[in-house]
Amino acid sequence: MSSEQPLPAPLPDPRHPVWYFPVTADDGEIVGYVWGDHTASEVGWARRAARSSRVRELEGKWAHEVFRAGQREAAPVVVVAGLARAKGAGAVVGASSKEVVEELARTVTEADDHRLPAQLSGADSDTWRELADAFDALTDEDRHVEWVGGGKQPNGTIHVAYPRYSEPLMRVCAALRAVGAVTPEYRWTEAPLPTPAPDGRIAPAHAVRAATTVLVGERISEGMIVDAAKDGLLDAIGASLRAWHVRRTLPTPPDPRRTPTP
Repeated sequence: MSSEQPLPAPLPDPRHPVWYFPVTADDGEIVGYVWGDHTASEVGWARRAARSSRVRELEGKWAHEVFRAGQREAAPVVVVAGLARAKGAGAVVGASSKEVVEELARTVTEADDHRLPAQLSGADSDTWRELADAFDALTDEDRHVEWVGGGKQPNGTIHVAYPRYSEPLMRVCAALRAVGAVTPEYRWTEAPLPTPAPDGRIAPAHAVRAATTVLVGERISEGMIVDAAKDGLLDAIGASLRAWHVRRTLPTPPDPRRTPTP
């Protein structure tokens, strides 16, 4: 953050209510966006929701620096222009509102979609076979969940009901964790729960996002597995990840442009 670079030119039209610029890591990943709204005298940092764990430290540094800069007695456009001299800062551009910048921060890139399934590559063939067997053995009865333990107790205390999951359903959840479908690489609290397409399918990256959201979220809000098992999301996750694994293990077809060696 200390090294400066020349201010990007030209600067945007000052009539734009908001000025902003992207912050990029050394490998080209966009970490977030610095913005300033001169109509509201605000300066802010919009971290990119789909950022990788590799840029966690850099994101924290920029968030801190933007907060400090925002405390200064200076116009937002001046603050933004000053921060734009730091290493990693992109060109300053104008926008109609800070919501435009926040929407950019919610953008998911192709690199993001490749990074999440890559978390699955460490599982061995036995682990993947267990995932397949667990899903194949799951019945409709196994998916049915009974809520137990709720109500007022004899001593006057009130207990909250909790779901009693079947062992086969818990086996599926354990298998998803084992293949790497639950990963800290996805910050599930910063995005909505992915859902399957109308045809019932879900992309591998979304399958990892959904698995992480459901299984980690269950610890905070019991019943997420109930919903996923009931509405088909759990089955869509399993089908997507199994298909991804099959495609990944298929032999690479020969390049027809290459002449076979005699």
